[in-house]
Amino acid sequence: MTGHLTVLAVDDEPPALDELAYLLRADERVAAVHTAGDATDALRVLRDTDVDAVFLDIRMPGLDGMELARVLRRFSRPPAIVFVTAYDDGAVDAFDLGVTDYVRKPVRRERLAESLRRVAEVRPAPRPAPAAAPPDPTIPVELAGTTRMLPRSAVRWVEAQGDYARLHTLDASHLVRVSLATLAER
Repeated sequence: MTGHLTVLAVDDEPPALDELAYLLRADERVAAVHTAGDATDALRVLRDTDVDAVFLDIRMPGLDGMELARVLRRFSRPPAIVFVTAYDDGAVDAFDLGVTDYVRKPVRRERLAESLRRVAEVRPAPRPAPAAAPPDPTIPVELAGTTRMLPRSAVRWVEAQGDYARLHTLDASHLVRVSLATLAER
């Protein structure tokens, strides 16, 4: 299965951000990874990009991860939030905000895979649009000197009359010069 998740990684420490982005890209469920070095950059990315999940450091200068999570919760379609932090003192507050997961640094591939599994549960892949119904086959019938196309679904029953067939609809019947065998092949 190809990836369907679009994610945003936010961390003010470039090496940590690079490592997180690398691990996210390596997971088959992830289709695209965007990065931001702080909450302000993250909001800029989110203004232009719909993401399924934000992997977010808590302790950052300026607007911190908790504050950004509160902003994200007000989106009309809020992304899943996964805190990725070196500290565990914010876990209770994080889960009070309704985050999807809380991952401790250094991030291990297996632990991130579990996080992505949780994200995929709350943000499943979009279902393909149902296939368009095949067009209703039609049968040409003569009506008042003109040929009209009668949808096959309008025919309630058919009666054989020699080399002809009489097609009965709810409100009329039509005699067509075609045998039942030929009509059945159509």
